[in-house]
This record gives sequence, structure tokens and C-alpha cells, in this order.
Amino acid sequence: MQADGRSGLMLALDVASADEALALAGLTGDYVGCMKVGLRLFTSEGPGLVRRLKEEGHRVFLDLKFHDIPNTVADASRAATALGVNFFTVHAPGGAEMLRAALEAAWDEAARMAVSPPTILAVTVLTSLDSAPMEVLNRARSAWDAGVRGIVAS
Repeated sequence: MQADGRSGLMLALDVASADEALALAGLTGDYVGCMKVGLRLFTSEGPGLVRRLKEEGHRVFLDLKFHDIPNTVADASRAATALGVNFFTVHAPGGAEMLRAALEAAWDEAARMAVSPPTILAVTVLTSLDSAPMEVLNRARSAWDAGVRGIVAS
């Protein structure tokens, strides 16, 4: 249970439109601690949907799995932080430099805005990929060593 009385559950808003997502969030918001906006919904509805969810008092998990050169991931991390998301994902295979760039950019932006930084979650391996458990553990360890304190593992 969170301090505001809501659960620690995250609800995946895996729907096609902002109207559907907002309706689902409205129906479940008293019971769900955070709304997940993934690639499909974010691509079709954009940052405006995240802003609306935040305005309605929802915590937001932006699940876009950033993975690019460190500078680009830093810019995306800064933008996600400026949107006010509570969590966002990066790909652990992007490497320590990319992960540190994401963390530093999010922390810097949060400090500039005088808000708490989002929790960054490192995705070790996508569930659709067939990977050995050691690969997952190695990626999780590398992400932890880079400073990431949340891991998503299949």
C-alpha cells in the first residue's frame, strides 16, 4: 500500500486511444497505484495523454524502453522527467554509459524542477526473446552497478 492508500499495482493501459485509456484509468484509479503507458498508446496519443493522466492525479509508468546512444537516451530521460512520469524504462543492454546518462539526465532535470526524480527501470531481456538466465542476471547486475535501482526481468 502506498502513502496515499492506493495499491502498488500498475495497470497496463494497453488500449488504442486516449479516450479508452482515460476511461480505464478513471474506473480503476482508486485501486491501482500507477498507470502504464506503453509504446503503442504513447505513439498514437503522445505526451498529451501522460499530461492528462497526471492532471487527473494518476502516477504514470512510461514503458518505452529507451535504447540509443547515451546523449539521445539522456535527452529522452530529461523529457520523460519533465513530463512528470513516476517510472520509465531503459534497455539494460544499452550499457553502463547509456544507463548512467539516463540516470544523470533524469536527476538533473528533477533537481532543476525541484521534484523527485522518476524511478528508472532497466529491462534485461524482453519476454519474447529466448535468453539464458545468466544473461538476465548479468544484465541486471550491470544495470545495478551503473546505478539503476529497478530491474524488469523475464
